[in-house]
Amino acid sequence: MNNLPEKSARSAFVGRCRVPKRPPDRAVLVDALRKSPLTPAVFITGIEHRAAAAIVHAALPSVTYTRRSIHWLLDEHLFVDEATNTGVRVLTHWDEHSQCPRMEVAEIGDRLLWQRLVITFADWERAGRPVPEETLPSA
Repeated sequence: MNNLPEKSARSAFVGRCRVPKRPPDRAVLVDALRKSPLTPAVFITGIEHRAAAAIVHAALPSVTYTRRSIHWLLDEHLFVDEATNTGVRVLTHWDEHSQCPRMEVAEIGDRLLWQRLVITFADWERAGRPVPEETLPSA
């Protein structure tokens, strides 16, 4: 019944085991985001708000937000969800030719994070741009 030769790959197969998933490394994820190709994206007005981190945290608590200025006309926004090893990198810049702001986006992991961010900021705009309480100065 067994048509396999005596010394086959079958004898080397021990079985399957569950290897615990290594916790994601934020630096590796950010590095991968910075190497990913950028595509044009819809402009989100709230992303430039000084309370953007609190706005994102209120709607998506597992997502961390960081912003840095690369150049006086170019900002980088990173949204990272380490629990799902997902990230979005957004570059915002002023287009001198068309005289309007532009955004480009790169994604790693779950492709729905960018859509959730767009919805979060659209809901925030619709609600009247409220600033989350954690960013308000204490009286």
